[in-house]
Amino acid sequence: MKDLAGKTAFVTGGASGIGLALARVLIEEGMNVVIADRNMAHLEEASLLLTRDGGKHLALPLDVTDREAWSAAADAVQSHFGHVHLLCNNAGIGTATPIDRAGYDAWDAVLAVNLGGVINGIVTMLPRLREHGEGGHIVNIASMAAILPLGASGGIYTASKFAVRGLSDSLRFALIPDRIGVSCVFPGLTRTRILEERKAKMAAEGTTDAATAGFIAAQNSAMDPLDLARVTVEAVRTNHPYVIAHHEFADEIEREHARMMAAISYDIPADPQRVTFEEERCGQLHRLEEQAEAW
Repeated sequence: MKDLAGKTAFVTGGASGIGLALARVLIEEGMNVVIADRNMAHLEEASLLLTRDGGKHLALPLDVTDREAWSAAADAVQSHFGHVHLLCNNAGIGTATPIDRAGYDAWDAVLAVNLGGVINGIVTMLPRLREHGEGGHIVNIASMAAILPLGASGGIYTASKFAVRGLSDSLRFALIPDRIGVSCVFPGLTRTRILEERKAKMAAEGTTDAATAGFIAAQNSAMDPLDLARVTVEAVRTNHPYVIAHHEFADEIEREHARMMAAISYDIPADPQRVTFEEERCGQLHRLEEQAEAW
């Protein structure tokens, strides 16, 4: 999607944080932007800001776990702006419940939004992107926790974001014949409202936990979401599969990669037919990548 002007973007969690930053940058690029969010107060604030920015936008209430609401939102966008070309699955939540002590409720709550919301967006919007045949792009916001796992308190969040990463990688290959790109974004600390509900609950209960308190304090040095949004929009233009704007993780990523390479056992014989099968599979994916590079 080298030419963004005049096309339409749909951004979930678009009323604050990374979602709102994406909306603002996309409006700068001349796109029509739909911001969808379940928080009505945030939607009203964001809509006023985008109006001041002078761009064409539509604010829609949306709980990304509600599949019927997704369908209604897609119809509303079609009526208002026409075809959607860019889907940004950004909505996400966190939890401080330790992975080794979590019950079903904690798992269900996080996975329903962080993974289920992405799936709902794809299942709803992808047929529409394919139908108009004009190409397009899907951006899935994962997390650095999709590359480098968090500890116990972030374990459920890590699981959800690793899933988004895997989904994005496979979807990217699947959509190359349709000229629809896919980018996965791996933010580190970025100024968002992801802990807002947790903070309100802690205040109401008069409780605290070290993990949440640490992340709240770290927000003082978090990245400006506009910086992350600009890098992400460039990845849309260039059809790049990954966005990693937080270079402070480079050494840690390299060490993680080295540990994985060191785990490979070369002393176990490999059946030549199995090797041939995997070489053919790898070749098929490589040919798809070459096709995408030729766009």
